[in-house]
Amino acid sequence: MRILLLLLLTSCGYRWHYDYPTAHRPTLMVPFIQGDEETLLTSEIISSLDASGVVDIVPRSGDYRLEISLKDVANSQIGYRYDPQKINGEIKKNLLASEGRKTLTIEAKIYQGNTQDLAFGPFLLKADADYDYVDGDSYQDLTFVSSSGAVIEILPFSLGQLESIESAQEAVQRALYRNIAEKIVDVISAEW
Repeated sequence: MRILLLLLLTSCGYRWHYDYPTAHRPTLMVPFIQGDEETLLTSEIISSLDASGVVDIVPRSGDYRLEISLKDVANSQIGYRYDPQKINGEIKKNLLASEGRKTLTIEAKIYQGNTQDLAFGPFLLKADADYDYVDGDSYQDLTFVSSSGAVIEILPFSLGQLESIESAQEAVQRALYRNIAEKIVDVISAEW
């Protein structure tokens, strides 16, 4: 019977904290991040903090202010594949890059209100996201053999899974920003 009562109370949203739901959550202002021209990183951080329920996001004059500065954005090669090509009757195995990792490092500080009094930080956070791409210089990546045996050229991107390195780096940006935003939420949750 006690277990049933416990399950019923937890499933209907009951909280054991004595002042729930009237507890005051601190308000937090997140100004735009310098260097985030499209404001995608700023938006992802605001969305993640808002969804977490740890703080209430306000457009100005909050209890606290989260200042973020971009420290480093880097791309690195992490995966390769063989590209066998027939040259002068001999099969050559060329090594082509096919996977990359985009890494973002930020520094975050939380100030009290609109002052320069540091409430928490600075702390450095690093996140990464992996992506695949195709080397458009390889003839085999841009062709296929039809059922009649004819070699047919295709445009890169036409199959959906073929992306240039530039497109893949751009596409992975949202996942990278989501990763760093979740880390910010985790750090703030652990401290408050």
